[in-house]
Parts: sequence; C-alpha cells; structure tokens
Amino acid sequence: MAEKYQLHRDVYEMIKGTEEPGMKMTARWLGGVIRAVDEGKPILYHGFTSFSEIMVALDIQTLCCEAWDILGVQVDPDHVIKSVDAAHEAGIPPELCSFDKAIIGSIIREVIPPPAMIVVSLMPCQNAVIGYQAIGQLTGAPMWVTDTPYYMDEEGAMEYWLNQYTGVISFLEEHSGKKMDYDRLKEVVEESNRCVEYWLEAVELQKLKPAPRSGTIAVGTQAGITAFGTPEGTAAVKGVLDDIKDRVARGEMAVPDEKVRVIWFQLPVFWDNELMIWMTEMGAVVPFVLFDDYRVEPVDTSTPESMIKGMAKRAVETPMARVGRSDYNLVIEDVLYAVEEFKGDCVIFASHPSCKWMSGGFGLMRDACRERGIPVLMYDVDLIDRRVTSAEESRTRIEQFLTTVMAR
Repeated sequence: MAEKYQLHRDVYEMIKGTEEPGMKMTARWLGGVIRAVDEGKPILYHGFTSFSEIMVALDIQTLCCEAWDILGVQVDPDHVIKSVDAAHEAGIPPELCSFDKAIIGSIIREVIPPPAMIVVSLMPCQNAVIGYQAIGQLTGAPMWVTDTPYYMDEEGAMEYWLNQYTGVISFLEEHSGKKMDYDRLKEVVEESNRCVEYWLEAVELQKLKPAPRSGTIAVGTQAGITAFGTPEGTAAVKGVLDDIKDRVARGEMAVPDEKVRVIWFQLPVFWDNELMIWMTEMGAVVPFVLFDDYRVEPVDTSTPESMIKGMAKRAVETPMARVGRSDYNLVIEDVLYAVEEFKGDCVIFASHPSCKWMSGGFGLMRDACRERGIPVLMYDVDLIDRRVTSAEESRTRIEQFLTTVMAR
C-alpha cells in the first residue's frame, strides 16, 4: 500500500542527494515536511506572501501551500487539475483562484499534510482571504490573519501593521508551545539579509543589455517562502548570482541576437516551463518577471524591536504582495519602473483568470503604456491549470505580438 503524499515523497527521493543549490534548498524543505508527517510533528500552513524567518527561528516546520501544489504540477501535470476538480465538486465556486481551489482540493483529496496552525496575510488579493477561510474551516486548525493597511504611508498605518506582524510571533508561541529566542532570530535574520543581498545583486545584473539570463530567478522567492534565514536558502540564491556573474564574465548572453526585451508582469506559467525558453528562440529575452521584484533594505538586527520592525517592513514588499495591497496606480508605477530599469521594449501580462486586482485595471494600464509608446499584450492563461489556455494558444498569441513588436 502506497504511503500518503506519495507524489511528493517520490520527488524528495529524486532530489535529496543533489548538490545543486536550488534543488538542495527544495529538498531541505520537502524532506522536513515529510519527516514532520512521519514523526507526528506539527506543520504550519502559510501563504506565499508570508516569508519564513519567524518560523525558522522557532523551529516550526512550514508548508507553503501554493509551493506544495506548484511542485506537484511539475512532476504530475494532472495534480492540480484533480485538486481543482475536487474543489468544484465540493461546491467551491469556479471564480475562486485556481491556486486556492487547488489547496482546498488537495486537502479534500488528502494529498497535502494537514496543518496544526495557519498564518496568512491579507495580500495580495481577496482570493487568498476567502480561500484560507475555507482551508481553516476544512482543517479546523487555529489561524492568524494579518490585516494589511491599504496605504502604508498613512498616519498610524505602519504602527498598526507592526502590531499585526508581532501578533504572528505571539500566535505561534501560543499554539506551538515554543518561545522565541531572539538570539536565534538574530542569526536567522542575518542569514536572510545575506540572501536578500545576493538576490538584489542578481536582479541588478539582469538590467544589463544584452541580458545574461532570460526568465525568472524565482529561486529568490522560493527561498523566501520555504528557506528564508537558512544557509540552504542563501546558497540557492548565491548559486543563481554566481551563474549570472559567470555568464557576464564570459560575455555569454541569454539570447545571442537579442531582438526584443520583454517585461513579464505576472508570475511564471508554472505548468509550461518551456514557454520562456521558446521565446528566446524568437530572439526575445525576459530580464524581468514580477515574481523576482523585491526592492528592500537589510534588516537592523541590533535589537528585537528593530528586527521585528525591519521584517514587518520587508513583509509588505514581497513579490506580488506589494502591487496587490494598494490601488492600481502602484501597479502602473511598477510596470513603468520595470520597463525603464530593465530597458524593456514591451510588456506581457499573463492574465490569470482570478487576478481581478490586476486585470480589472488593464484599461488604465493600456492607456498609461500607450502614452509612452510601450506595446502591451494581455492574454488569458491560468498559471497552474493548463486547461484554460493551451501551450499552443499561448505561443500563437505571443508569437503574433512579438513579431509585431520586432517589426516596429
């Protein structure tokens, strides 16, 4: 009889001996989840906008639900489809984000370990708010929801957010039975500071023209949600940085004849890993992906108060959370920032069906780009469910668009 979570156990067996830094980081996290299951230790659910420093310092095994299902779809193309369909059959409305439906369906199918605790932020969208309410109801686990101010520069907003963020520590102490060791937290935050420095340097090098690398360097975000504050997370991001530096030193570029630079303002299409590779065959390079955008400063580790304040400030700048928690002007500003900083020739929005916070303002975005002569493609594609738009349809739309841009 197969053990529970066999799909992810098989993945762990495949990668547990790897020395490649990114895979080693994933193996550390995935192996920790599996050991927690086998040893009956508590598991903490958290969303992808909640980075893991506090959990690492408290030695609580984390499970980022979105990362679990993304990893599943990498090895079983039907993993997410089965879970989404299970959610639909249970009465979850189709309008809910497929990421959240997949988590709910995976719980129903019992292909994701159950949580002992849940921590979630009210960003970037209402899908997460409703989705995690359902997750809490299904699992019965106690849940801490951090309420995020709309505008962080309003009077009292940062103080309010700081109280919300501090509440995560109190909640985890109460439900895990552990007490925060602030000397240990200092070690963790100093490690995450190193990780962030490598991440920012790697992103900075992507501004070079021609670009040394095309596509996401999502290992930074993955480190944030599964291994922030661990040596493995830092090593994974440094591995990407070292690869980019080596490419620059050798004069090696992502596309030998770089014809167009594409700003990809969305997460990657996780079920179609070949998409951005295919784009390079057209001479298109992607130096910027929204998933990689993390413009922050090092956290001051001199006191417990300065650490918590610094982590709280970084938390509202996590990729996607930053543009999803405020009004649409911030989305427009960040698109224009990416075009200017990364020397973009055009912008592609992979319009995930439930990202209404982004697609609802596409008219405003189109007008802003048109005023500046920036070509924009907005096309529908689900980032984890391949049934909405096929790989062939994606390529047809993108090829037509890029051909037009290159002919300008």
